[in-house]
Amino acid sequence: MSPETYWKRRVFVLLGLLVIVALITYACTRSSSSDIEQASGEGADPAPEASPSAGPSSSAPSVPPSPSPGDGPSPSGDAGEDGAAQEGDAAGDGDGASDGGSGAAGAEVPAPERDSDPCRPQDIVVTVDTDRDDYAWDAEPELELSIVNTGEQTCTVDTGPAGMEVRVTSGDDRIFSTADCVEGDASDDVRVRRGVAHTATFTWDRKRSWTDCRDAEVDADRPGTYVATLHSDYDGGAEPAVFRLN
Repeated sequence: MSPETYWKRRVFVLLGLLVIVALITYACTRSSSSDIEQASGEGADPAPEASPSAGPSSSAPSVPPSPSPGDGPSPSGDAGEDGAAQEGDAAGDGDGASDGGSGAAGAEVPAPERDSDPCRPQDIVVTVDTDRDDYAWDAEPELELSIVNTGEQTCTVDTGPAGMEVRVTSGDDRIFSTADCVEGDASDDVRVRRGVAHTATFTWDRKRSWTDCRDAEVDADRPGTYVATLHSDYDGGAEPAVFRLN
């Protein structure tokens, strides 16, 4: 083999090796570029997917724009009026409380009694009684009248000795009367409320009395049975009280 042929073969082999190296290098470079592009593509995908999550602002409540100074209420005007109104209300409440207090205090003071109309006879029930049924020779009977108003309204009853005359008798003998020889205006008007009994009492000194007011005192000290009877506009149905003197 000639030297020329030898070197030509070497050159061809070397060129073949260079071509193979170049192909390998190109293939490696291409593969690296594809991997880089794929990696960069996969890394870029989350960005668009993140855009919906970046939209919480759409579901979150929208914040209204701040009002301009011209649209909002005047801090000095309305606030002042509201403050004045609140102070006025507070002052009014205070006055009301003070009025209520004075009213409550006034309610504790009894109202002055005013004149009432006379009671109707059908509305008044009177009971005649004595403090005992039997009296010793030196005991003075105490006669008692219990007056009850059955009407709806408070009214007045004259419980004076003439308005509520009580006579003491023994058989047919008229012994004593509270209306005998009464001087001046002896009326005693008493206001009687519904259902509240009023009691009037007086003590008989066991002496006789006369309608002509004769100046003589005679003791009614005879032992016996005596009867106290009511004579009045309100005597309807009043039972007499029976007692004994010893």
